[in-house]
Amino acid sequence: MVVRTDNRLYGTHACEFLGRQLHGKGKVAELQGALVSINGYERSQAFAFCMKNEFPGIQVIELATDWKGDVASAKLQSTLAANPDLNGIYMQAGGVFLQPTLDVLRQRGLLKPAGQSGHIVVVSNDGIPAELDAIRNGDIDATVSQPADLYAKYALYYARAAAEGRTFKPGPTDHNSTIILLPNGLEDQLPSPLVTKDTVDDPSLWANHATG
Repeated sequence: MVVRTDNRLYGTHACEFLGRQLHGKGKVAELQGALVSINGYERSQAFAFCMKNEFPGIQVIELATDWKGDVASAKLQSTLAANPDLNGIYMQAGGVFLQPTLDVLRQRGLLKPAGQSGHIVVVSNDGIPAELDAIRNGDIDATVSQPADLYAKYALYYARAAAEGRTFKPGPTDHNSTIILLPNGLEDQLPSPLVTKDTVDDPSLWANHATG
């Protein structure tokens, strides 16, 4: 059993949020992770598919970064210089891209609070405490919270189950996830909710009780 979350859902959530916020028009920069990694590939693939099919009026500028903050910063700088009318940013990993992105926007005088004229809509992936604070401050608009607190919990759960000889089948679980069939086994895809200003203080989010 692989314990993961649905990375395609990350890209889809980000696409749908940006599409609604931009009313289906504008330009979006996508800070992609490493496309040779399954996480970066699935997020990018899902985001592109959703934008093409649901929001064809939005131009996506794909920026491959290999999960490197300095590369993301340099490419975002160049993109903003060439596209002063950029409306949105999708960051595939807040832990790597949040601070570089905010620094670039601040340097260019573009870090305007959500709801204010000229604000660039930013949606992220990870759900770390810094992202939640950025949502509260109006610096970014949303993130997709990966269940960081549940990976180890359910890895141990399935290890114990295997030791007891228990087996599982594809389908919904009793912990709000879905087990899918892989070529070499099963994968439990844990839930990853979209977090916005309306849900940022939800006590069930792991980042709201994280320490350190």
